[in-house]
Amino acid sequence: MDLDVIAKIRILIIDNVVSAKEHFTSPLEQIGFRDIQYVESTSRALLAIEKLPFDLIICAYSIQTEHDGLYFYEQLLQLKSLNSKTGFIFTSTITSFDIIQSIVDLPPDDFVVKPVNSEKLAQRISRVLKRKQRMSAVCEFMGQQKYNSALTEVDKVLSSQNNREFFPIALKTKGDLLLLSQQYADAGVFFTSMLKVQDFSWAQIGFIKCLIALDQDDEAEKKIITLACKRETKTMAYELSAILYVKHNKFNEALECALMALEVSPKSFKRQNTTRLLAKLSHDHETEFDITKRMLVCAKNSVKESPELYKNAVRAGIDFAMSAEPEQLQDIISATKQFLTQLKKQYAIDEHAEEVKVMQARILYLQNENKKALDIVEQLNRDNSLMSDEALVDKAKALHEIGLKDDAIALYNVLEKRAQQHISQIDEPLSNTSLFSKLVSKEKKEKESIQLNPRQLNKEGIQAFNTGNFGKAFEIFSQASALMPKNTSIALNLLHVISKLQMSTAISELGLHVNHSVNVLEHKKLNFEQSQRYRKLRNLLNV
Repeated sequence: MDLDVIAKIRILIIDNVVSAKEHFTSPLEQIGFRDIQYVESTSRALLAIEKLPFDLIICAYSIQTEHDGLYFYEQLLQLKSLNSKTGFIFTSTITSFDIIQSIVDLPPDDFVVKPVNSEKLAQRISRVLKRKQRMSAVCEFMGQQKYNSALTEVDKVLSSQNNREFFPIALKTKGDLLLLSQQYADAGVFFTSMLKVQDFSWAQIGFIKCLIALDQDDEAEKKIITLACKRETKTMAYELSAILYVKHNKFNEALECALMALEVSPKSFKRQNTTRLLAKLSHDHETEFDITKRMLVCAKNSVKESPELYKNAVRAGIDFAMSAEPEQLQDIISATKQFLTQLKKQYAIDEHAEEVKVMQARILYLQNENKKALDIVEQLNRDNSLMSDEALVDKAKALHEIGLKDDAIALYNVLEKRAQQHISQIDEPLSNTSLFSKLVSKEKKEKESIQLNPRQLNKEGIQAFNTGNFGKAFEIFSQASALMPKNTSIALNLLHVISKLQMSTAISELGLHVNHSVNVLEHKKLNFEQSQRYRKLRNLLNV
C-alpha cells in the first residue's frame, strides 16, 4: 500500500491488556500508520465509533470478560455501526476450537494470533483493507437489501482478472446473495458448479439450503449427514437439521439439534437464543430456564448484559415452575425471585414496571395467591404499544391463568398480527422473528383449545380417573402432556389411564402417547415410588 494512503487510515485498537497498546502500536507505526486510537473497553470503543468512522478496528477476543470482544462485534453488526469499508480483525493469544468456531460463526474480516509479527500484520491489514474497498459497493447494496444490485456488483468483481485475490470472497458472497434473493434454482446450479471446482464448505451448506427451500428434503438430509461427519461443519449440520425439523413443525427434534450445535459452539449468543426459543416452542421449560441462566452467566459484565436477559430468566423460571414436579417448585420459585430482585437492583425499574407487575402476578398465582394476582392484572395498562413482544406473551399467559381467557385470546390475536408484520421473506427458519411467529401461533391455538392451565389439568384429570371416567381422564391428561411434555407425573398418569382404556376402547393415539410417556420417563430420574409404578405400568401395557 502507498505510504500516503497508509498515513490517512484511521485505526481503533480495543484491548484491556496494558502491553497490547505497545505490541500493536509499535508495529503499526513501523508500517507507516499514524492515526491510531487505543481504548481498553468496549463501552469506550462504542463511543469512539459513534464519533468517528474508522477504516480498521483491531479488537481482542477477550476484554473485560472471556467473550466481550465477540459480543461487542455482534452488537456492532446488530446496530449496523460499521460502514461497508470498515475492516474488523480479532486478536487472541488462545486458538482453541471453541474460539475459532465462534469466530467462524460471525465471521470478522480476519483473525490474528498474538504476539504480532510486524511484516505479517502489514500483509493481513493490507489484504483486509483492499478487500473491503473493492467489495464496499456490494456490502452497501446488501445492507439496503438491494440484492439484485449487489449481484451486479459481485459479477463486476468476478469479471476482472485484476481482482483474482478477491474471487474466493466474491464467489461466496454471490452464493449468499442468490439465497437472500430467493433465486433457489439458480443458486443450486451455482453451488453445484462451485463444488465441481472444490469441495467448499460454504457451497455445500448453500446447496443444502437450496434443497430445503425447493422441498427436496430427503436429498438435503443425506447431504447434512455428510456435513455432520466433519468437525469443521458439524455445527452447521446440526443447525441445518434444526431448520428441516422446524419446517415440519417438529420442534422437539429441532431443539435436540440446536442443543447439539450449542454443545459444539457454546460461545455463540445467537445460537443460545435460538435454542431458548426452540425450548419455548417445545414447552421444555427446564431447558429454557437452563439456557437463560447460561446466557446471563456468559453476558455478565459484558456489552451483552441487559434487562431483557434477566426478564427472560424470570419468565422461563415461572413457566418451568408452572409445569414442574411439586418437590421442585420451591427451589424454582426462589431462583426466579432472585433474578427478579437482580433486575430491580441493576436497572431503572420505572422503564420495566409494567412487565415486572406481570411477572409478580404470575409468581403470586404460582403461590396460590390468586386474588392478589388478579388485583395486579386488573391494574395493568391497557395500552400494549410500549411492551415488547415477549412481554406481551407473558401478559397473555397471566390473563389466561387467572381466568380472563377472552382477554388472553384477544391479546394473542394482536401478537399474531404483529409477528406476521415483523417477519419478512428473507427471514430464515431459525431467525428470532420466524421462531417467535411460530411460538405465538402455537400458543394461541393451545389457549383456544385447552381452557385450563397445567396445574388445573392435572387436578381435574386425577379427579376424572378416580371417579372411573377414563375417557375424560385420557382427554385431560393428553392436554396436560401437550403443555407439559417433560413432566414425570403427567407421563405416569397418562400411562395409567391408557392401561385402563386399553381393553375397553380403540384409540389410535394410544400408541403415540405410550411411546412419548415411556421416552420421557426413561430419561428422568424417578424416585422409588415412581419407579415401582412405572415398572408395573410397563408390564400392564406390555412395552
